[in-house]
Amino acid sequence: MDTNLDKQLGASANGEGEEEFKLSDVGGLFKSRLFWIIALLCVLYYSAIFPFQRFGTNMLQCNLHISETQAADLLRWFPIGALCLTPPLGYFLDRVGRGATMLMIGSLLLICCHLIFALALPAFPSQGLALATIIVLGISFSLVPAALWPSVPKVMDSRYLGSAYSLIFWVQNIGLFGIPIIFGAMLEASNQGVTDPTQYDYTNPMLLFAGLGIVALFFAIWLKVLDTRNGYGLDKPNIKSDNDSVRLDGEA
Repeated sequence: MDTNLDKQLGASANGEGEEEFKLSDVGGLFKSRLFWIIALLCVLYYSAIFPFQRFGTNMLQCNLHISETQAADLLRWFPIGALCLTPPLGYFLDRVGRGATMLMIGSLLLICCHLIFALALPAFPSQGLALATIIVLGISFSLVPAALWPSVPKVMDSRYLGSAYSLIFWVQNIGLFGIPIIFGAMLEASNQGVTDPTQYDYTNPMLLFAGLGIVALFFAIWLKVLDTRNGYGLDKPNIKSDNDSVRLDGEA
């Protein structure tokens, strides 16, 4: 299909087609500051979300002193909230923009939620507080992915795009491999001698998630500063930015 399109456009005959991707171009991605900012923002944010879904039920059990079923019933509102909010947020990004700003807000919400789980919930065990925090975390999970992935084509040259996405996922999965191991080690170290898993202290492990969010916020702010300085269009509507994006090979 691509070959037929090239023939229709006359690109093959004129030799003016888009420059082909080369394996050596991967090195250009690894040398790109923008690539690493987005990739590290991605891995830090998701490393504070997906492992939380794994440990969240037991954390709620321990802090609220409720059954596993009740804890799971509370935690299920996290994906439900994200499910409801992501489509309208995507529409907002397409029509209005503010992607870079959403990345900062989403990271800030992530930090606040994990700090509540780490510090406030053990001191004031309330299912209402837990539910509200879980819903806000779902809002954060809608904001960041909805803004993060459309930002990649705005800062990467189109011939790098597939490799950029795949390498970002590669970096993300390294984090998703390592963070649960670190989290588990911290949980074990914080609960030496505790044999009942419903009595675990999750303070330090949840602070780890909050710390990841703080570093993610730093990268989100850095990306916003670069966007303001160089005009990548991250805060512009997605539907108006296809023709005026700043690409990787023109990066300052």
